[in-house]
Amino acid sequence: MYLSFKVFNFRCFHELVIENFAPVNLIAGMNNVGKTALLEALFLHSGAYNPELVLRISTFRGIEPFFKIESGRTAETPWDSLFTSFDPSKEIELTGKIKAMGYRTLRIRILREPWDSSGVSLFIHSNQERPGEPLLSTGTDLVLELEYDEPKRKGKHYLIVGPKGIQIQPFPPPPPPPVPAVFLAARGLISPAEDAERFGRLEIAGKQDVLLKVLKTVEPRLRRLSVVVAGGVPMIYGDLGHGRLIPLPIMGEGMVRLASLVLAIANTGKGVVLVDEIENGLHHSVLYKVWRVIGEAIRTFNTQIFATTHSLECIRAAHRAFRDSGHYDFCLYRLETLGKSTRVIAYDQETLEAAMETDLEVR
Repeated sequence: MYLSFKVFNFRCFHELVIENFAPVNLIAGMNNVGKTALLEALFLHSGAYNPELVLRISTFRGIEPFFKIESGRTAETPWDSLFTSFDPSKEIELTGKIKAMGYRTLRIRILREPWDSSGVSLFIHSNQERPGEPLLSTGTDLVLELEYDEPKRKGKHYLIVGPKGIQIQPFPPPPPPPVPAVFLAARGLISPAEDAERFGRLEIAGKQDVLLKVLKTVEPRLRRLSVVVAGGVPMIYGDLGHGRLIPLPIMGEGMVRLASLVLAIANTGKGVVLVDEIENGLHHSVLYKVWRVIGEAIRTFNTQIFATTHSLECIRAAHRAFRDSGHYDFCLYRLETLGKSTRVIAYDQETLEAAMETDLEVR
């Protein structure tokens, strides 16, 4: 579980510091203030050993990773936009304090000279497939270095792009990563097969009713859930009493998104779930019940949530749900841009209650 987080030179953040995270953290603020960027920074930090995550966060925004080679040199990369003001001369630094682990720092930088004075790759020793053969093409590849430093462990991993394609050296440790993490993007990108696999793991553990209970808050007619393989693709189906099972996507975006959220929580024990625009697909009338069951789920599976929202109704529902539950495991953070800096306003139970009573803008 994250206790605090510091960001330097990432996306729109020259510097951002947030303290005292709760089990459930809701991030608000105006457009382009960095709500999604904060989730991406946490995602990269959680998987500090895996450079491939740098490519993956591009797809979260609907951008397919691309590389443009000009005159034998890589002119454009998907990671240029990670650096503040598109200036890769300043390295990215992400530092998180994690319960039971302490501080971990992740530094991301582009290596300008990954060759020696004769133009020979400095990564000859890293080529595990063909020892003695340079891993890099002479003077043509671009290298992104991820350096991590945490108690009792430190190291470096590299994302290498060039005529030989994309390579990661050395290979990251097998999953789970240092802090298990799942990122749910604002729209699309939800894999029915992946959700079906996560549901299967719940069934093996005898906890499949957790998902059914949550989905019934949106669709009370739902009787049971089952995984069906159709056309070679596994998918969650539900019984609404129509005499046949119905694919979950047919029941609406809200059902699919809520199922993905709960399955992510249930399969990410002692980790984090990052959710962009958590209210998408959900009618305001069910938000209170949804937050109540989310609270129960994070306590059951010991999972931490970071989510963004533009909805005042969502914020109000979360506040009431956690207040009424007797477990106020919740904090709201509003991000504000002030010149080149980003200010963070934290609302605990008392301050958020006061803000709601006085109609103070907290989004």
